[in-house]
Amino acid sequence: MELLILALIAVESGGKDNAIGDKHLAQKAYGCLQIRQPVCNDYNKAHGTKHQAKDCLGNRELSIKICRWYLEHWCNPKRLGRNPLLNDYLMIWRGGPNGWKQKLAPIDKKRLAKAKAFIAKEEAKKKKK
Repeated sequence: MELLILALIAVESGGKDNAIGDKHLAQKAYGCLQIRQPVCNDYNKAHGTKHQAKDCLGNRELSIKICRWYLEHWCNPKRLGRNPLLNDYLMIWRGGPNGWKQKLAPIDKKRLAKAKAFIAKEEAKKKKK
């Protein structure tokens, strides 16, 4: 899960903890994982917290904590009826709990390729050590 989240950080923000995405929308995306309020709402409901998406701006630790819970909660074998694939995680992160059911759009294929390349590069680094 750690390597997956690092790949998501690379894809979502290029590693920038203070990134603000979709500035033209009412619900912007914040932080290294570009977290939106609906993700925080799900997390808050499960944990009894009151996080706002803006809380993730500059807070990598909180961003990762929320992302890890969200992916483990929504993208698992029991829910999907099979072992999740990388594209399932990416599509749920991008499109919400049922994102895995959506067809990959060209932008999603680019994001998937970028995530796969990041993971392959990191795994190659580990093998050299």
